[in-house]
Amino acid sequence: MTYSGTAADAAFAFELPATWSVDGDFSDVGGTVTVLGPDGAPVGHLSVLIAWGAECGPDCSMPPVAHLGDVPGSVPLSSSGEFVVRSVAMDLTSSPELRNAYGWPDAVRLVTSLTDADAPPPTTMLPHVLYGLGLVETGVVAPNGITYRTVIFSSVHDFPTLEAAREYAGSEQHRQVEAMIASFRA
Repeated sequence: MTYSGTAADAAFAFELPATWSVDGDFSDVGGTVTVLGPDGAPVGHLSVLIAWGAECGPDCSMPPVAHLGDVPGSVPLSSSGEFVVRSVAMDLTSSPELRNAYGWPDAVRLVTSLTDADAPPPTTMLPHVLYGLGLVETGVVAPNGITYRTVIFSSVHDFPTLEAAREYAGSEQHRQVEAMIASFRA
């Protein structure tokens, strides 16, 4: 099934399984929609933004991440070009204070996201910025003077152990998430 729309002047489309749905609406300035699995649980989020930025937050430490693989995107993005769907997992078992500071419900977070193909797999990351992003050209000048929009298409799952995250990364649902994100075009 194809889901298509426009957010912040960026026209886009992606494929998702027929039993999945998209919840939410974009506004003229962008926003976020949630992709729901057949049971109604979130399996992904798509954000289209005029501006994007990140700060360190409560702690600027960058714990190690495990790179669980990349899948090539199907069509280059109109501004940033080729992308991959990258999966990384961070294990904060030994850092409960950091886990609590960022509101993680479990010790390990697995994030699968659209990521610039030129970016090498990371070895460390900020716990609240475990995702990549892409840029889409619109030709429309935003209030901040730019014509591209930032796209964050990601899936976040929490697990008690890194081994459980690795097992999920081999599941059919994870392959469906990867295929959905890889099909993004704009």
